[in-house]
Amino acid sequence: MKKRMFFLSRLLLISILPLLNSFAQDSSQWHLPDGAIARLGKGSIIDIRYAPDGAHFAAASTIGIWLYDAHTYKETALLTGHTWSEVSVIAFSADGKTLATASWDDPVRLWDVYTGQLRATLTGYVNDVNAIAFSPDGKTLAIANANEILLWDPKTGKQRTRLSRHTDSVKAITFVPDGSRLVSASSNGTMRVWDLLTGQHKSVDVKGNKYADIVFSPDGKVLAIAHRNIRQIKLWETDTGQFLRTFRTAASVDTIAFSPDGKILVSSSSWPDYPIELWNAQTGEPLATFTGHTWIINTIAFSPDGKTLISGSNNGTLLVWDLETGENQKMLQGYLGSVGVIAFSPDGRTLASGSSPHTIQLWDIDTQRPRAKSEADAFWVWGLEFSPDGQLLVSGSSEEVLVWNPHTAELHARYQPWYGAIAFSPDGETFASGRFDGTIRLWDTHTIQNSADIQSRAVLDEHRTSFYCLAFSPDGLTLASGSIEGTVLLWDVSTTQLKMTLTGHKERVNTLAFSSDGKTLASGSWDAPIRLWDTETGMLRRTLNGDSDGITSIAFSPDGKILASGNGDGTVQLWNTHTGQAQGTLTGHEYEVNSVTFSPDGRTLASGGGEGTILLWKVQSEVLEDVNGDGVVNIDDLTFVANRIGQVGDGNAADVNDDGVVNILDLVVVAGAIE
Repeated sequence: MKKRMFFLSRLLLISILPLLNSFAQDSSQWHLPDGAIARLGKGSIIDIRYAPDGAHFAAASTIGIWLYDAHTYKETALLTGHTWSEVSVIAFSADGKTLATASWDDPVRLWDVYTGQLRATLTGYVNDVNAIAFSPDGKTLAIANANEILLWDPKTGKQRTRLSRHTDSVKAITFVPDGSRLVSASSNGTMRVWDLLTGQHKSVDVKGNKYADIVFSPDGKVLAIAHRNIRQIKLWETDTGQFLRTFRTAASVDTIAFSPDGKILVSSSSWPDYPIELWNAQTGEPLATFTGHTWIINTIAFSPDGKTLISGSNNGTLLVWDLETGENQKMLQGYLGSVGVIAFSPDGRTLASGSSPHTIQLWDIDTQRPRAKSEADAFWVWGLEFSPDGQLLVSGSSEEVLVWNPHTAELHARYQPWYGAIAFSPDGETFASGRFDGTIRLWDTHTIQNSADIQSRAVLDEHRTSFYCLAFSPDGLTLASGSIEGTVLLWDVSTTQLKMTLTGHKERVNTLAFSSDGKTLASGSWDAPIRLWDTETGMLRRTLNGDSDGITSIAFSPDGKILASGNGDGTVQLWNTHTGQAQGTLTGHEYEVNSVTFSPDGRTLASGGGEGTILLWKVQSEVLEDVNGDGVVNIDDLTFVANRIGQVGDGNAADVNDDGVVNILDLVVVAGAIE
């Protein structure tokens, strides 16, 4: 008996180890790509669903599915594995033990909620899943795939039957409580009621096309349709197709949901203040209005007891509401919109991120947790920089430039005539900003905290069109600007005169970066190759060609040995600046990489992606004196250089000081490294 109990205890311990490990490990470490040391941000919110037993809820995001303990609001697991990580549809089984998930162009997957393990993958059909639903007894899973409905046995993973009478894409499905019938609605306004015992069905036209959202009541007796671009929600009886009533909302409706008992209908709207409105579903009487979101709400979910509501918006805000008091109980942190730009503070202890719509998030690098967050009435964040003394944080968008407190993310000032291209001079005395008309203004940094005191030092107006990026040289004497027409202009800051124009890019210049010694300027564009320019002569020194969908961001490491590029294909490329050779590729972002930046000590590279995450990577510069690449600097490296004395040209590993010729000076550098 004791042996049996010992065996069962060991078996139980083994079975819960994965769950214990997930609680012990910080969520920023879960399912990291190779080479990454942390992930900041959980992606962008797509859908939320409670488990029927109320123990868990799931939040589908652009990087996977986050599972939460519904009582503590702590993350319990991150489910990943879909080829296309943006999960669009999720549903719990009736007992809450299984979660079904679907992403665009990818098979439905079934997960064990308590272990996080993948139980089954349902294949054998064209993947265009818009809705999924479990039967009340959990023995059938219905999948709305394009214009048909597939019925599966979730236990065996085998397909049972196919219901294919719809002529347009099926957008909503539900089982009636006894499981005998399935109700479905398509995008052309046709609703069908299926008898699952006989296979018979009847069709009802509810004239619900051009809708923003469509849902069934929990008992399947009522269909609610939120019509697109008009302030109306219409309810229909599913058995007869009889029109029931119309709800007139405060603004155009984005999403709707029924309470578990079907007595309350909730809707979210856009302008002017993104309200959540609660209605009596049987009478149409308005019950309450909640406000707190600052951007479009794309998902709403009731807890099974009907006492709590969770709402998620496109800017990454996830709010928990008490339905009895109407109070916002909690905000779940970490979700972001598309990350457009990131920046390290001068001391390296804080990372700031700018995401769309205009949201500034401060992250504690030591704890890898969010510290402070603020929002502005603007959209895409194009520029983000700390002042060299760390006392200011400035962001730029398509509409305005904003000045923030770098510790609290409190907004200090805003300037609407400017736009996103911004830069601080290295000494912190000058701030540069741009306008849509192509002019660049230089401002006294000490005056930009208060719009009434701001003082312009100079106006640079040689650009014929708008531009997207600015960068100061390390000595602060040169300002570089990249234009929409593919040119790079170098300005003398002291005289405010144009020094030279660099041409070669065929599309707009997205990003600029000076090397630490100021002798090289790197430029990146949608035309893919990175160009390295000699800042003294304006000559093109070399191009860096890699496999990418255009260059969105570039950054030199503080020692100048590595150039990192963020690419449109979701990768980060590392380049050896001495040889021009690719040093490695970092993969892990689901969408385009919009921004890359090195920490001040050069040990960490951060990359921000369009899927709403920031990845931190540990990087190490190659030792240039190890010219033969064997991992150690010794007599063999001296021999390597000596055998190449007199050789000229770029990209020669023996030319350690990168002056274009292999000579005695290179031998001295290698000898010094041995010593």
